[in-house]
Amino acid sequence: MVKKKTKKKKILNKGEGKSVSDLSEKHFSRYGEFLVSFELSKHGWNIYSPVYDEYIDTIIHKYVCKNCGIIWKHTPQLVCESCKKDFSKSLKKDIIAKKICSSCEKEMIGNKTKCLSCGNKNLVNRPTCNKCKGEVKMIKHNCECGSTEYVTKFRTIQVKSSRIEINSKTGKSKNTYAIDMKPKDLIRDNIHFFIWCLIDNDDRPHFLVLSVNEFIETMGESIKGISFFKDQDRQHFSVNDFGKWGKYLNSFGKLD
Repeated sequence: MVKKKTKKKKILNKGEGKSVSDLSEKHFSRYGEFLVSFELSKHGWNIYSPVYDEYIDTIIHKYVCKNCGIIWKHTPQLVCESCKKDFSKSLKKDIIAKKICSSCEKEMIGNKTKCLSCGNKNLVNRPTCNKCKGEVKMIKHNCECGSTEYVTKFRTIQVKSSRIEINSKTGKSKNTYAIDMKPKDLIRDNIHFFIWCLIDNDDRPHFLVLSVNEFIETMGESIKGISFFKDQDRQHFSVNDFGKWGKYLNSFGKLD
């Protein structure tokens, strides 16, 4: 007897087919801030969120070499004085817990509280390399360029996010992004920047990075317009080349 083949119904996973367009306005705004934070992390910045919303969404900070500008390894290194093995990059459990009696200089391994030879309780810790038995010491980091100095950089960021605009009457794409800007956004500080996070129809983010002065300069005379003064200004620009704002695409280097 031949068994009939039965078609199996495809079971969709919950959330399958969802996109950024399904996010509410509130959640989309936060989504944009997260994407900007992850992108900034790629450029070596540490990310912090303010407790209060004072038109600053993110505070970023990094340590860099004062001489060559590369990211500074701020935490000290654990290095064998003899063979130079770097235990900062290996298993720290491999460091031998050696103790030396301050009286008879007997060497002991493990969690000893007194000398096994003379009973002296004054024991000196000597972290020991498992490779050459040299002493492991904590040393201050030096840059590969030879510099021993670093500088700390801080920046404040306001994030604006946009999806591709849709015509409310026809439901068709306008092929434009839109960003709302207001006079209160213009914090006149040379460490303050705008990052516009623009999400295309494939849910891919694009980032425009610009300073307050660059925004004002690009706006030109329209910065004095009544609509801007009345908090009604809305910048619309093409999804293809970002219009006059395209020159700021991925300009993360200016934050340095």
